[in-house]
Order: sequence, then structure tokens, then C-alpha cells
Amino acid sequence: MEKDLSAQDDVEVGDDLSINIVLDENDNVIGAISDEVIVATSSEGSVVDEIIDVLDANGDLVMEDEKITVYDSDANIVAQTEEIRIPLEG
Repeated sequence: MEKDLSAQDDVEVGDDLSINIVLDENDNVIGAISDEVIVATSSEGSVVDEIIDVLDANGDLVMEDEKITVYDSDANIVAQTEEIRIPLEG
């Protein structure tokens, strides 16, 4: 059963992004890892979407991991999905 959000529902959305540069033993950039977490919360529960991207030294995507977790109002996990994507070279 889907529920429509009404004017009485307060939904708060937050976003956090961190990027870490990966260096080799000579301090040359060999890649980066970004981790973004998006959270939407209401009195009904929360949805957390975490996306981790691994990039090479040229900024090309090597791998992406996305995990979406749904929590009820008591912080119990009610649904979770994870998808790992590796781009095909073309």
C-alpha cells in the first residue's frame, strides 16, 4: 500500500559526501573513492541511500556500489537492496 505524503508529514533530507584521494608510494594520484550518503527521514521511518564510487587516476569510474536501506519508525530494517556496477569498456 502506497502512502501519499501530505502537508502534515515532515520529511527531512540530508546529504554527506566525502572524497578520498588514493596515492601510490611516490605520492602520485592513482585514484579516488567517493562516498555519498543521502538520508530522508520522517515520522514513518527513514531511507538511507549510500553510493560508493571508485575512480581511476583519469577520473573514470572503475566500480560503483549502491546500497539502499529502509527503516521503520523504530529504526528496524524493513527493506534493503545493494547493487554493484562495473562499467564495460567500449
